[in-house]
Amino acid sequence: MKRIVKNILVLAVIVGIMMFTCPEDQKHVDKVTKELIYHAQNEVGANAEDSDAVKDFLGELIGGTVSKELTRLYVENNLIVEDYALVNVGKMKYEGEDRIVSIGAFNHVFSLIKFIK
Repeated sequence: MKRIVKNILVLAVIVGIMMFTCPEDQKHVDKVTKELIYHAQNEVGANAEDSDAVKDFLGELIGGTVSKELTRLYVENNLIVEDYALVNVGKMKYEGEDRIVSIGAFNHVFSLIKFIK
């Protein structure tokens, strides 16, 4: 009997912590934006065949800032964060259907973008 009460108390404490530590929507936007930029840069870097130092510098200087802001605006306008009391889930439309791109719990956002094909 003691063990059951102890387990219920531990579970109640964990549920309470989860309820009060759900991250806000902006953390989802920041995490998804960061992941999209990271994956886009790796994709471009992997597909670059010849590079010129000046072209790379100017491209990063101009394109990097513009693409980051455009990505942030896109995510802010298209990310929908649904709150489920214990966790919240970030969803975006991809190929006509809603896909989960982030999960928030314990004041942290976990990105699922690398698993989406």
